[in-house]
Amino acid sequence: MKRAKVSSAIIGLLGFAALVLVASTPAKAAFVVGGENGWQMSFDGMINAFMVYDSQSNLHYKNGAVKALTAEQSFRVRTGLLPSIFAFNVKSPTINGVDYGARIGIYPQIENATTHTGLGPGTYPGTTVNGGTSVDFREIFFTADGKFGQVLAGRALNLFEGKNILTDMTLIGLGVPLNLTGLGVSTGYIGRGYTYPSFGSQFRYTTPDMGGLKLAVAICDPSKIIGPTTVATQVNTPRVETELSYARALPNGKISAWVSALYQNAKVTGVEFQQVGAQHKVTSIAGAGGMQLNLGNFETVLSGFGGSGIGAFLVQDGGDALDAFGKERVTYGGLFHATYTIGAAKLGAQYGINYSDKTDAESVLGTSTQKSNQAVTGGIYYSVNKYMTLVGEYTYTIAHNYDNSRITQNVVALGTVFTW
Repeated sequence: MKRAKVSSAIIGLLGFAALVLVASTPAKAAFVVGGENGWQMSFDGMINAFMVYDSQSNLHYKNGAVKALTAEQSFRVRTGLLPSIFAFNVKSPTINGVDYGARIGIYPQIENATTHTGLGPGTYPGTTVNGGTSVDFREIFFTADGKFGQVLAGRALNLFEGKNILTDMTLIGLGVPLNLTGLGVSTGYIGRGYTYPSFGSQFRYTTPDMGGLKLAVAICDPSKIIGPTTVATQVNTPRVETELSYARALPNGKISAWVSALYQNAKVTGVEFQQVGAQHKVTSIAGAGGMQLNLGNFETVLSGFGGSGIGAFLVQDGGDALDAFGKERVTYGGLFHATYTIGAAKLGAQYGINYSDKTDAESVLGTSTQKSNQAVTGGIYYSVNKYMTLVGEYTYTIAHNYDNSRITQNVVALGTVFTW
């Protein structure tokens, strides 16, 4: 009897701890556990694995002639654009007309860094030996839903370009690897059609659905705005992001459209302030948008972005949001894809490109920077059942620099995705 009481107490404590930790998307969860007084706990997740062959060539020119050509190849068994996911969710009963929920999403990768042996994230203490897989807590938030709309607080996918990445055809595939070593997740079409919105801490309000129209506004944790040598580190105002979206059902499908925006200031201080003179305040300002159309077995997406002081790969902190003199750089790009489903197989093709303009100072000095980065992908996504998908992709990329040098890649990826 005493042992039974102890076991019950342990189970009760574990259940309480889980309720404290879990989060609010039970609609997609495979497992839902009911609690007392209408509380619910659920779990959802995904595991993917890809065999990836990557061939890269670097071609350099001087005075119109080829100066150097280097080539590299690699093979990895690795994670795709999305890392694997295991998420805890909790949902409350309706309390005074409000539904509360919370979510914690754990995003691990499957591959070791660059070695056979991996014993955990990061580098082994006191050595330069790479460790094992990394784990990213991307989602940690709670929500309150009612007639007033929804309030979200915590860590979640940012609004600016959030739907741009979520409608990427290679989201459940691979797209373009981050690097030849295969370390980390792949990039999909990040830097080749949109910039990475990332996950960040925020307070967000979303209006109720108004005939398919919704407006969301977020007060976000601000970011450093980074150039190759100049970094705006002083942030005393928030980053503001907003998104206006529309969705409507059609007789044989659906249509959705969205626009999003970002605005933030930051100041360059200290030694860097002396380097840029009067240019001590920089601004990130950008807009994005897109449209998705589903008609029967056909689906298409057209999206794009443009802005100043955001960079062409990572938003704000990728090292190219400013030039060497602290001036905001203008970047823009777009993506298009079309897919058609035949039975259990979805066939698709996608193209995306990002441009980076030279600043006035770089034009005068002739500084070499990346001009454009583009990619094209052909893919097949076969649904074995509603839980498992087999993926095959071929991607070709080409990056052009202002000095006429270029980098090309050929990427073949074969893999599987299991969701629950």
